[in-house]
Amino acid sequence: MASQAEKKQGQPLVTGLLRGLQVLRCFDHGRERLGSSEIARMTGLPQPTVWRLCKTLEHGGYLTADPDGARFRPGLSILTLGYSALDTLELAELARPLLEDIAQRFKGAASLSTREGTSMLYLQRCEAKEAFLKLNVRVGSEVPIVSSGTGWAYLAGLAPAERQQVMQECRKADPALYRNAEKPALAAIADFKRAGFVTNIDTFFPGLSTVSLPLASSPVPYVLICTSASTVFANDAVRKEAGQALIAAANQLRPVVERLARE
Repeated sequence: MASQAEKKQGQPLVTGLLRGLQVLRCFDHGRERLGSSEIARMTGLPQPTVWRLCKTLEHGGYLTADPDGARFRPGLSILTLGYSALDTLELAELARPLLEDIAQRFKGAASLSTREGTSMLYLQRCEAKEAFLKLNVRVGSEVPIVSSGTGWAYLAGLAPAERQQVMQECRKADPALYRNAEKPALAAIADFKRAGFVTNIDTFFPGLSTVSLPLASSPVPYVLICTSASTVFANDAVRKEAGQALIAAANQLRPVVERLARE
């Protein structure tokens, strides 16, 4: 029978993974080395369970055991995860003033997103004070790749074989959504080759339109997008202006993405 947590989330949970993350959270400044009994006390987990989790994390490089094996400390793998998160935060903060300017200029919102499974995850989002957007999207929100302007821009930036693979994953994840979104998605991708940016006019959210483009597709995919009322993006000239603003922002941020990829 499903647990209450599983019912609440609407899908099965990998309990062992959550417990492993509980163990990792025990390590902090002043608590660089911990024994399994200390971790058991801090997490409320049985000590034999904690011991198995620690040995598993040690095997993956996320923990390192002292020579006597009695205590553990964070390993290089967990530090690498931390640095990756810091890199993403650095890019998001560097993008902020550029996004704020674009959002204000087109009386809407401007965002930075990246791929997360078959969705796009918002890393940064700035809204103009006078923006009127009937869409509750914020940092940490996810939207499907196949049915969003930011997802279409991501697909447009991929090589054909990789794009086909991602679209197959989207079809498998939600067949009904894919059937409704495939045709406009392919049209938007084809238009990218001509215009240099992707437009989504009233397709899924009446009254809202977007202009977007891929910032980078490798090694980590990023997308820049501007969302505003369809009345703002009512003619080609304004959409082109927004596209050019996003291209200029992308040109400023691309060296940062390339530097982060080398580090």
